[in-house]
Amino acid sequence: MTHTRSAMSRRSLFRSALLGAVVLTPLLAGCDDEVPSDPVRAGLLDGLPEIHSFPTVDEMKDFGARMAREHPDRASLTEIGRSRSGDPMQMLRVRAERPRGRVLVVGQPHPNEPIGMATVVALAEGLLADPAALDATGADWYFVLCADPDATRLNEGWFRGPWTREHYARHFFRPGGEQQVEWTFPFRADGFAVDAPLPETKALMTAIDQVKPTVMASLHNSEVGGAYYYASAGAAPLYPLLTGLCDAHGIPLHRGEPEIPVAAELSPAVYTLPTARMIYDYVTQAGGDPAGVVTGGNTADYASKHGTVLGLAIELPYWRDKRAADTTQVSLSRRDAALRGLDVQVDMAQRLISLRAKAEPLPPSPFRDALDSFLTPMSPEALQTARLQIEEGPEYQRPATAAEEFSSVADAHSLRLRLGGMLLRALPDGAASWSEVEALLQRWCAEADQYCPADPVPIRDLVTVQGKAVLAAVAHSVR
Repeated sequence: MTHTRSAMSRRSLFRSALLGAVVLTPLLAGCDDEVPSDPVRAGLLDGLPEIHSFPTVDEMKDFGARMAREHPDRASLTEIGRSRSGDPMQMLRVRAERPRGRVLVVGQPHPNEPIGMATVVALAEGLLADPAALDATGADWYFVLCADPDATRLNEGWFRGPWTREHYARHFFRPGGEQQVEWTFPFRADGFAVDAPLPETKALMTAIDQVKPTVMASLHNSEVGGAYYYASAGAAPLYPLLTGLCDAHGIPLHRGEPEIPVAAELSPAVYTLPTARMIYDYVTQAGGDPAGVVTGGNTADYASKHGTVLGLAIELPYWRDKRAADTTQVSLSRRDAALRGLDVQVDMAQRLISLRAKAEPLPPSPFRDALDSFLTPMSPEALQTARLQIEEGPEYQRPATAAEEFSSVADAHSLRLRLGGMLLRALPDGAASWSEVEALLQRWCAEADQYCPADPVPIRDLVTVQGKAVLAAVAHSVR
């Protein structure tokens, strides 16, 4: 998903480069009764051992095959499609006795988000090791092991650490919105149509059509700061349980600027995510061109044809900072805080566009294509429009909170590490601008660490929170 260059707020424009962070558009939730207490499920992921790395694509394949082989009465592995390079995409089914619901869990929805694959391992292994816990969920479980294997392989260089911002940036990859698996589902509205799903998207369509899920969970990562969720509206008792998991594991909540402006806040750090139709309406009503914004629908847009589903997307940071949760007012206005982040972005765009041009001709590569996709919306005209919207928007005139100030600047630092790292990876050996890009990336890494010293969250805590959040959603929805 990318945002229009002329009609969206500065925050939208900035987030268009982080983009596609969330797959799941929340649909209708279940009833608002209290979430039932279940001691079996509550303790399912307690006491996980330390986790020192994220699983690779091949390790996930091996895991799925091993679960099916070791638990033939409860587990089975099917192929739901092939990636663009021909890599098999697999779904692991874990069967309960007398299921009343169906849970579809999407691991690795974006290729730089491997927490979900580690969570899939912990959840599936835990359920299969404890049949009573599995049956207590009242659901059959379906795990898409990795939604984008080709692009995930381009991130595997950082999956074993060290857990520094620089190491992450140097091995980072994320495709542009038009190449993101979960933002290329068919979508039509008012004569506008996008209908070119990627092979991986077609595989997810197959999974959704086969499962017809009651609960759909998409396992995401944010990057720096705090955690937040996207969830279905109407599930009020669930929201404090989700955020309480973060508190219990020392992960601050994200209370700064929302990732997507039209997302309604259901509860602190819990938001709805617009459907493709809502994004389309927002852009067209503001005078923007949907062709530059809507690259397709998402997982839950497609799942809606099968009826009511409880949607949950979980965004957990690799590196935490307590400022992300600080809602006290600061002396800075929200306008000035937003402009500080925008100034970082403007400088980044100017430098990267210049260095990108100096390196021409860049050989074809996924890194070149992704970089071009993210830099295109950052034209001087678009950034100036964003500046005017911040300067003139009445919503920016109030005092900022510490969390808003932090997120505005910290996210801008994250963005330039991502794009700077991809430019370096796009350069051929001996490129004239290599030393300049290398020096720039080193400086940006040092400045990011100075503003937000990297405090990595233990992978075990991330997996525990993500897995228990899915279990809480299932307990809420499956009665």
